[in-house]
Amino acid sequence: MKRIGTLLASIAIATAAFAQLSSKFIAWPDGPVKFLMTREEAQQWRSLRSDADARAFIELFWAKRDPTPDTPRNEFREEFERRVDFADRNFPGAAGRGALSDRGRALILLGPPYRLSASAGAQINGLGISVAGRGGASAATPRGPTADPDMQYWMYAHTNKPKFITQSDFTLVFARREQGEWQLATTERTNPEQVLEQAVNAYIVSPKLTRPPLYTLPPPPRSTSFKSADLKTAYEQFRAGDTDSVGSADLTWGEFVTSEGVHFISAQLYLPAGSDIAAGRRVTSFAVVEDPSGTILDVKEDDVPMAAAGKDAYIDRSVQLEPGTYNATFGIADGGRILAASRAIITVTGLDPAAAGTSPLLLATTIIPLKTNWQPLDPFTFGGFKVIPKGDSVFDVGGDLWYFLEMRNPGLTDSGKPNVRVQVDIEGNTEKGRVRSGLPMRDAPLAPLKDEWHRYALGFAIPLDGFRPGNYTIRVHVVDVVLGRDYEFEKAFRVRG
Repeated sequence: MKRIGTLLASIAIATAAFAQLSSKFIAWPDGPVKFLMTREEAQQWRSLRSDADARAFIELFWAKRDPTPDTPRNEFREEFERRVDFADRNFPGAAGRGALSDRGRALILLGPPYRLSASAGAQINGLGISVAGRGGASAATPRGPTADPDMQYWMYAHTNKPKFITQSDFTLVFARREQGEWQLATTERTNPEQVLEQAVNAYIVSPKLTRPPLYTLPPPPRSTSFKSADLKTAYEQFRAGDTDSVGSADLTWGEFVTSEGVHFISAQLYLPAGSDIAAGRRVTSFAVVEDPSGTILDVKEDDVPMAAAGKDAYIDRSVQLEPGTYNATFGIADGGRILAASRAIITVTGLDPAAAGTSPLLLATTIIPLKTNWQPLDPFTFGGFKVIPKGDSVFDVGGDLWYFLEMRNPGLTDSGKPNVRVQVDIEGNTEKGRVRSGLPMRDAPLAPLKDEWHRYALGFAIPLDGFRPGNYTIRVHVVDVVLGRDYEFEKAFRVRG
């Protein structure tokens, strides 16, 4: 009885400590990451008593496996996420997530085999980190007349196997059970548990690490002088004046942060059709950043053509800034004469790239899927999508109004997907009186952003057919169901006939 009482007391203490973790962390070790955890780490996790402890544990967990610990990027974690995503999409089963299946575990720990066969001598499709096999078929399912539908053989050998596995070659055998699940089997030649255990231990490259490294990003290149003396004189005259803008351009700007923690702002000068500055005209795009005392911290000057947005024109740029408050001027000039400029007080709060959050709400008529390469600091560019904000916030009856948000680190369900709901309300004043419309609260699909870490695009096109000319306000209510977080956005726009 004494042993039973002691055991029950230990269970009660462990359960009480574990129960203090919030829902954001409590299920973390039950996901695909459990295949990476050592026994010691699993024991440490069970002793955690707060979300702060859990967050610190997770940061150190990934830092110990980072192959480049002197950089902010963790390539191991990125590859882990790619393999998890592939397994979820290609290894479905009655048990739930593909990444939690035996095949998912093998892929996560060993990577793809160089050959995937339905019998020991029959080669089927090689399994790579891509969705489709030959002819568009899933590479995860054996095909062909010799295929045994109830057996799969994953073959690893020599240079086509992880270097940390001591065996020169080995084969993992999976047998399909009555429920349709593929179960990893032990053979006379291969003990899969020993192979997978080698992988778990080998991925820990910094076992003595006690805290994640702190990184200091190198400062961006700065210039405090103008290339053009005439533009310098024109800027000084503009700054000394009593107005914050000149010309017909509208300024849109927003604060952003890359996955690696680089803080920057994207800014756009938008010139509606009818101005004397049309798309295609070459101008000098400039930006001047000052501290609150008026000291110039950075000057940017570039000769560029005005870009087209329908019949309108615009130029945009990004400026890398550390957290703080700045006076920033964005403008366009020709021959040292300022054609249009706008000055604003900009506060960079210092967004946490690992925290849940969103970008500012952007309203646009144009969102372009990019076919060329892009850089993390490209203005208003989100993992392969180029958003062109409608700087004047004027939309045409019969056209579309796009709203767009970048979501950073939303909560994930047990299936590894975000669960986000959105409600849209639109109110307006027209010549016929006050009007109201919108979209009820409903599930919103998120698009994963390419080459980004836990970033998603949330956007929807609202047809303006039937809208009367007038002044409107759009309110967007976003709910992250998993994290229990709400985000509220509001923006004014105008519809013209």
